[in-house]
Parts: sequence; structure tokens; C-alpha cells
Amino acid sequence: MKLISLLLITLLTSSCATQLPVAQGIKEISTSDYQSLVEKKTTKVEVYSGLYNQMTVSATRMDGEMTEAYLSHSARLLQWSAAQHQTEKAKMISQGTEKTEFFVSFYTPERKHNDLSSNKSMWKIYLDINGQRYEGTAKKMKSQLTEIETMYPSHNRWSNPYSVTFPIAAAIADGKPAVMTITGTLASTQLKFE
Repeated sequence: MKLISLLLITLLTSSCATQLPVAQGIKEISTSDYQSLVEKKTTKVEVYSGLYNQMTVSATRMDGEMTEAYLSHSARLLQWSAAQHQTEKAKMISQGTEKTEFFVSFYTPERKHNDLSSNKSMWKIYLDINGQRYEGTAKKMKSQLTEIETMYPSHNRWSNPYSVTFPIAAAIADGKPAVMTITGTLASTQLKFE
């Protein structure tokens, strides 16, 4: 009986999920460290009119530190080779020379009002940084819900995921306080990033 109990305990402890290794040359980040960083880089606001929720927004600032962690986390989860990691990193660096990116999870009770990326959207998105205001462009993300929730734990199935970019180089915006304003005929809010 003791032998069976010992075998069962050994089997249960050895079958626990282990963290997959990353290819040599890729900075490693644990899942818990990645999630802590996402939480640190994310601001969330809920806007109410009395008891009625008008919108819930969470935004994650994709600065240099967050982008590096995102790439490392993706490399581990998707088992990228070092070459593939370098290709993805080069793409993100290239995009960062022209724009600053935020991941935005956006919820409104009325589905038809959740249209940040529509040409006829009722919403405007601005980023105030260094005394300048930049208008944002939202693009709805097409990834699976599970993929998005893995990369951005603050996102949920009731919200729509967007990549919002602003025409300011990431190198200029990194490390500087910023305020994102989302405003429309239904409601307005500001998300502050230090």
C-alpha cells in the first residue's frame, strides 16, 4: 500500500506543468513576472452614470520594457527560434520608430457603441505627452480570446481588444508621463500612465 501511495505521489508531482525553455539568446521571463509587468503597465477605468456602466477601459502601455517582455513571453509560449524572435523584434522596433502603441480592452453595454476602429466611430482617442496631443488610430485585434487573455490578463470576453497607435516615436514617448483620453457622445475618460 505504501508503494502504491509513493508511486501515486511521484506521478502527481512529476506530471505538473513545467515552464518551457526559450531558445538561447532570448531573455527569459517567467509567467508570473510577465503578468506583474502587464499589471504595472496597465491602467483601468470604469465610467458610471449613477448605477449604469457607460464604459470600462483598460489600456496597457507597450513601451520598450513591455515590448521586450511581450516578445520573450511569446517566444517561450510559441517556442520561437532565436531567428524568429529576432525577426519579430525587428518588426516591433521598426513600428516603434514611427508610432507608440497601447493595447486597449474596451467595453460598452451597447454592442453597437463598442466601435473604436470604425470609420464612423463616435469615439476619439488622444494621447497627451510632452505637452503635445496626438490623435490615435484603433485597430480591432483578430486573435483568439484565449491568446489575448494570455498576453493581457486584464482583458475579458465582454470587452473588445484593440491596438491603438499614436504618431509619436516610441523612443520619444518611453518613460514619460502620458494621459490617454477616450471621449465620445456617451462618455469621456482619461487613463494616466507614469
